[in-house]
Amino acid sequence: MYNPAHSVVHLTIRRDKIKLAVGTGVLYLKDNQSYIITAWHNVTGRHTETLKLLNKQAAIPDNIIASIDVETKQSNLIGFTRMSITIPLIENEKTTYFIHPQGYPKVDVVAIPIDLEREYKMEGTIASGENIDLSIKLKSKQQNSLETNIIHIQDCEFNSYDIGNYSETLYVSDDIFILGYPKGITDYTMQPIWKKATIATFPHLGWEQQKQFLVDCASKEGMSGAPAIYYNRDGKINTGNIYYKGSNPVCILHGIYVGRIGSTSEFEAQIGKVWKREIIDEIIDNKINDYSSEDLILPNSDIRKVIEEEWPKENKEYANELLDEKTSYRYLYMHSIMRKINGRANKDEVLELILDFAKKKLDENS
Repeated sequence: MYNPAHSVVHLTIRRDKIKLAVGTGVLYLKDNQSYIITAWHNVTGRHTETLKLLNKQAAIPDNIIASIDVETKQSNLIGFTRMSITIPLIENEKTTYFIHPQGYPKVDVVAIPIDLEREYKMEGTIASGENIDLSIKLKSKQQNSLETNIIHIQDCEFNSYDIGNYSETLYVSDDIFILGYPKGITDYTMQPIWKKATIATFPHLGWEQQKQFLVDCASKEGMSGAPAIYYNRDGKINTGNIYYKGSNPVCILHGIYVGRIGSTSEFEAQIGKVWKREIIDEIIDNKINDYSSEDLILPNSDIRKVIEEEWPKENKEYANELLDEKTSYRYLYMHSIMRKINGRANKDEVLELILDFAKKKLDENS
């Protein structure tokens, strides 16, 4: 059983060769296909709720450098070395990553398929200072008997038929770990930082009616996309009904950490959001490509058309009801339109368009 740190990926998010940000990912295996799982806002460069660009220069990412811990085997010798590959985010006018089918509210998780036997570009610099591009494969078997392969989070996990799905027993006040790169901090080994987190809300209830829960953790920028795991080096696990003590460390993936909420200062309470693990499988099973970041936002004319099409024509008082600030009709209708347009707009701006349309309907009827 491997240490889960070997499955964590350091992400440098770029526009061309300009570094925009740092993020975290984790290697995941499903149906014999490898993926890097990370946060949606990492690869789009947009805020998940407002859809505004995160970069101060309004730069949109078009590639990432993924630094992956690769296992090397030769005879009886086993080691690890970090290999950094360049992954484009757009190929053949399609995104190279998959998103969740639920467009609104936005699920802040994506899956990036990687081909272990494909030749990826690795950027380097030789002694003269000249930049060069090398081709590497993540999985290979060379003539000198040297073998290379990657470690998925599943290779690090504990499994027991007696316990089943341990995530179902995760409870508020339980401690987990988030493995990532806060502020991009790392050393020459590129090993991730382990941050302890406490479950802050009941996972089985979800949060905001979504498959997510909150954690209390002193997290920082750069950790978005990090795996949230249970880990016990002594092999202990307690589900409430079953206590297990094994001979190997226990690791269980619970979800993907995507960032802090409600905090404007590093000195305030730091509450973070974790999307549950089941979201990952839903993304991979549906295999839906995203809109490019440039094409994601719908023009106002398209949104107005949807508002008009969805307007309840049989209710002549609907405009008055929407314009009444004491009622919740405006917000219910706004959520309805946001689902209809698959979350491709800022909800506050959509609400303004709805209220403008309501005023127009009143003028027509007066």
